[in-house]
Amino acid sequence: MTKTDSTRARILDEGANLLSTSGLTGVTIGVLAEQTGMSKSGLFAHFGSKEEVQLGLLQHIGQIAAEHVVAPAMNAEEGLPRLKALVHNWLGWTARAGLAGGCPVAAGIFELDDNDGPVRKQLLKIESSWRAVLGQHVKQAIDLGHLHRRLDVEQFVWELCGIYLSHHASARFVRDRMADARAHTAFEALLQRSFPKSPEERKRAAGSRAIPSQRRKKKRKLVEIRKP
Repeated sequence: MTKTDSTRARILDEGANLLSTSGLTGVTIGVLAEQTGMSKSGLFAHFGSKEEVQLGLLQHIGQIAAEHVVAPAMNAEEGLPRLKALVHNWLGWTARAGLAGGCPVAAGIFELDDNDGPVRKQLLKIESSWRAVLGQHVKQAIDLGHLHRRLDVEQFVWELCGIYLSHHASARFVRDRMADARAHTAFEALLQRSFPKSPEERKRAAGSRAIPSQRRKKKRKLVEIRKP
């Protein structure tokens, strides 16, 4: 990594914390320069404007979220287990990522709801991409029989995002100590309404959930046979 790359990475790391505590409107060249111990002209050498700083920080925040929310969830089995892992990692993810404040995307949705421009477009792109990821895993859970086959995926994701935003407001603004518990209760209620309805679907779901354990048993059996 070159010195220029290292300096830019340090600016983004400092800026991520500022973004999580002060929001997009709170990210200014002056404040960021003070926090990083740089001059304004030094910052301008890496980012030509406040808008470029905000765009760079949103991209950086996306990378941090992918590392702390998505990557660990990929260790869970496909379908409902992985969807549950994603939601668990998503709720309150900034604290686990070491950021000082709340989710910049959730806050930015309210900050820029009536604005136009490149920063809002970037924020919308991030939000749309994330909803697509959630939808993909919901569809996978349906295909595996974990959720009922006529489930409205878009409605499910819509309600899931509503739970997340309510959790964000309760935890960060209301400072409700029950925010995590209430969010998980709401998610479980959403799942209960989405489980297979007919006996055939429930049988299929049970069979799908049994497959991984059957494979593990088969694998253990093969290992035992290979033992000298």
